[in-house]
Amino acid sequence: MNLDERSLIARFARAGRRLLLAMTVAVWPGTARADDRPTPPTRRAERLTFDEKTHSWIRTGPPVPGTEDGDLDIVRQEMAREDHKAALKAVKSWIKKYGALAPRYPEALHLKATAELASGDYRAAHDDFQALLTTYSGSPYAEDALESDFRVAEQYLAGKRRRAWGGLLRIKDREGGVKILDDIVANYPDTPLAELAQRAKADYYYARGEFELAEDEYATFAKNYPRSRFHPYALLQSAQSALNSFPGVKFDDAGLVEAQERFTQFMRAYPASAQDLDVPVILDTIAARRADKTLEIGKFYQKTQKTNAACYYYRQTVQRWPDTAAAAEARGRLAALGQPMESPAAMSQARLPVEQGG
Repeated sequence: MNLDERSLIARFARAGRRLLLAMTVAVWPGTARADDRPTPPTRRAERLTFDEKTHSWIRTGPPVPGTEDGDLDIVRQEMAREDHKAALKAVKSWIKKYGALAPRYPEALHLKATAELASGDYRAAHDDFQALLTTYSGSPYAEDALESDFRVAEQYLAGKRRRAWGGLLRIKDREGGVKILDDIVANYPDTPLAELAQRAKADYYYARGEFELAEDEYATFAKNYPRSRFHPYALLQSAQSALNSFPGVKFDDAGLVEAQERFTQFMRAYPASAQDLDVPVILDTIAARRADKTLEIGKFYQKTQKTNAACYYYRQTVQRWPDTAAAAEARGRLAALGQPMESPAAMSQARLPVEQGG
């Protein structure tokens, strides 16, 4: 890839980021809740309890220690003060004392998982959020459990370490993060988080330079979420991923073929944005690189003295990409070999009606 091509690709990437900012005003997960719904103010959280009958937060009196409700309300107080270590210790004691049959056990499990997430014990948090989702899917804490498990996945993908071997080791588990995202996409397809999980997975592979995987994930997003506000972004990133996967003219050009197809799809779907992003110029660049690739094949055959094969690829270069520098060089090589621009078979076909008539 020459300097002009690298400059063009870099300019395209910058323009793509500007397009993404223009397309969405939503805050990316991790900095805001997926549905931006309000939560009770922290300063009042100690005196509020969720009423499952009315599905609302109600003001309550001071907790009474030594009682089932009082001990759990104390856990909530500690969580409100962000004393997660004390909250985790207290809620574990509550679960041990009152057990899973207690009416407020789902709330206790949610408090425990939230404290584990805040404390960086991602494996334990994931296990408890999953228990909420599978065993208590109808509880008021299930939706938050799904969002919180998404945040666990984000931490894994960011390289945060989870505890292993009873807490003796901390290991990175990016594949664990991908698995959580896959589970969200597969098991909760009708939720907003499924869409965000699919995009997060694609962005993760792209950031790591795993462009073939990124291309597939972005393409899946574009196919499964055609009405998403991120649909143009996914199409564009799929095309860019395919282009980035092409290592050079000495290698297979499948990435270039995919990139050409996906950029063309983007241009048809979003013509105005395609013009702003110079997609026609990108397509011209791809055509030039495909011409270079075909020319290189011809030069290889010429070097190995397989003239017929060399001429075939030279002619292909001229016929398919006539306005490229590679085509100009192919014409020169055909002339140097004393070969016509048309193949002998094509010339024979062109003369055939005359010969028959004669």
